[in-house]
Amino acid sequence: MTRYLLDTNIISDLFRNPNGAVERSLREHRRDQIGINLIVRGEILFGLSRTSNHRGRRAFDALLETIDVWSLESPVEDEYASLRVVLERQGIQMGPHDLWIASHGIVLDAVVVTDDRAFARVPGLRIENWLRDVTADRE
Repeated sequence: MTRYLLDTNIISDLFRNPNGAVERSLREHRRDQIGINLIVRGEILFGLSRTSNHRGRRAFDALLETIDVWSLESPVEDEYASLRVVLERQGIQMGPHDLWIASHGIVLDAVVVTDDRAFARVPGLRIENWLRDVTADRE
């Protein structure tokens, strides 16, 4: 069974296109472990709160009944520190939230599902893009 860690842009697309590609992929992978982490949850809650989107909040709460929310636990912080050093030495810029999501994906041995190309530069990270049918393993 594969574990999938969904990025914020995937959840956002699910709400914008409720019968779109992400919804189809969720159904296709229903036997796998699918979740988000606290970083993604916080980003979604921020967006919903900023716009006072009560209908979106109800939809998000309903989604959370069907997927997992994985805690950030050791050794994620060690992976974050190491990954940040590696990327900085290579001159690669990546947002801090994305670094935490990537680090968590590596520690969980999960496929990070994202539409953000920045993740493709992370060594050792498996990614898929359910919006554009892109799959990659980074060595």
